[in-house]
Formats: sequence, structure tokens, C-alpha cells
Amino acid sequence: MPAPQVVALGETMAVFAGVLPHIGAALGFSFAGAESTVCLGLARLGHRTRWLSALGDDVFGRAIAQTLRGEGVDVEATSFSASALTGVMFKLRRALAEPNVAYYRAGSAFSRLESDAFEANAWREADVLHLSGITPALSPSCRELWLRAALDAHENGVRVWLDPNFRSKLWSRDEARDAWSEIVPFCDFVLPGLGEGEILTGQSEPRAIAEALLERGAKNVVVKAAERGATWFDADSSLHAPPFEIERVVDPIGAGDGFAAGLLSGVLDGLERGECLRRAHAVGAMVCGGAGDWEPLPRREELEAFLAGNRESQR
Repeated sequence: MPAPQVVALGETMAVFAGVLPHIGAALGFSFAGAESTVCLGLARLGHRTRWLSALGDDVFGRAIAQTLRGEGVDVEATSFSASALTGVMFKLRRALAEPNVAYYRAGSAFSRLESDAFEANAWREADVLHLSGITPALSPSCRELWLRAALDAHENGVRVWLDPNFRSKLWSRDEARDAWSEIVPFCDFVLPGLGEGEILTGQSEPRAIAEALLERGAKNVVVKAAERGATWFDADSSLHAPPFEIERVVDPIGAGDGFAAGLLSGVLDGLERGECLRRAHAVGAMVCGGAGDWEPLPRREELEAFLAGNRESQR
């Protein structure tokens, strides 16, 4: 099997989604995880990806792995635990509001992974190691594994990407800042939203956030500012790109991971920065227009059709 272009490390949960429940209400089954969503999004765009994780040896874990494998994601290094279950998330829709999310992931198969759970070759042969800031919140051993992977990748010439993905139900802002700050100096790309940038740096504006992170050693910082768009900063310059107009937002959860997949795809394809940001915004917009974290992620031909049909629709 050819070496992956991108390796991502992180937990994926079984997801049960529906309206706010009452006795007898039906909930649909799917799955969600920032890292597997990025892998799946990249695979649909024609890139080789590998997902490193652990699942319960249960019907949910097997279904998750089977679906990712069917989408072209390499899951051979993902393990199945006979003593711990796949984590679970409930996503309950509410009228005129973002879904209410509840996690049941304490003690999950992934949270029990030790720092040496994967051989370094699992990521050393890749071009990019993609990490989210969720993993170190799950357990002390997960934090050790996350840090080990980032440091080893950096030392062996693998580009490290960090998408902070703050989850307030998992830990505090101070805890998140302490963990994320450990790997910022080794990151080739950091992709904070404004709130995550403020957690990391104490700053609230894109340029100030980026300058603080660049001073700490990050090579590139892409700050996402919702309807204001995204700005790519490096040591010498910056470039801003507005988002696409979205006629109807069906489900915004997953749009940030779609943005990351689109941006990374553009970088892997050697596109200019403006085209990378345009691709990122396009994937994020397409995810917002459909239901589910990963189900609306476009294939290459769908993305190209969207971009061709929306040349004038960025704000």
C-alpha cells in the first residue's frame, strides 16, 4: 500500500442524532470525530490518508471502521478493544439553534491508549501529521501520545498541523492553553478560530493572534473569523479570503473540519495560498449545507462544480 500523504490521530465516536427526545423518539446512527472527518474529506478529494485510533470491539466501532475503509481511509493501524467501548455522542437538534451535544466518552477505548500505542513509522512516512486539540483533553496518556507524535513528526521532517477544536465540556480554557502551547513551536500550521486564538494568546484579533503564535515558532497561522472569513499569516505576509454565501445552513457542526480538509488538500496540491483558502471555504460551506459532520463532504468533481458555479459568491 502506498504511503499516506496525511496521518491523523484522534478519537471518533458513535453519534445518535435527532430532535430533542421524548419517549419513543427515533435517533439516527452515524459517527463523528475531527480527525477522521479530515481524513475522510481528504480521501474524497483524492488524497491518501491514514487514521490512527482505537475503537471498542462492538457494533459501533466496527461500523465506523468499515465506513472509513470504504471511503478510502487506511484504518489498518486502528485497534479494537475487548475491554472498553466506543465513545458515544448525542446530537439533539433544536429549532433555530445549534444542536445540543452530549458526550459519553469517559473510559472509552481511545481514552485508554498509552503513549506508545503506535509505532512512529505510522506517521513518519507521511507528508503531514494532522492533530486536533481535543485529544489531550481525553486522558493523561492521550496527552502524552499526542505530544510524542507531534515531537517525533517534527524531528523527522513530517509537517505538523494543529486545529485546536476547543471543547468546553471536556476541559477548561486554562487546561487547553497549557496543552496546546506545548506543540505550537513544532507546528507548520495552526488553525485557530478567534475564540481558540484568544485562549492560546490572550489576543482577540486575527493579526495579533497570528503574530503571537508565529513568535512562538509556528510557521503558518490561519485564523478563522466566521463570517469575516479566514486570514493566512506567515512570517512575511498575510492573505485574507472571505467565505462563501450560504443560502441555508442545515448543520454547521463539521464545517471547521471541512475547512481544514479543504485547506490541507490545496496545500498538498501545491495551490497558491488564495486558492487554498478558497477551497477551504468551499468545503466548509458545502458541509454547512447538509446534515451530518462528514456526510456532506464533497468529492473532487463536486467541489470543482461548486467552485465553478460560485466564482462571484464570496462575500
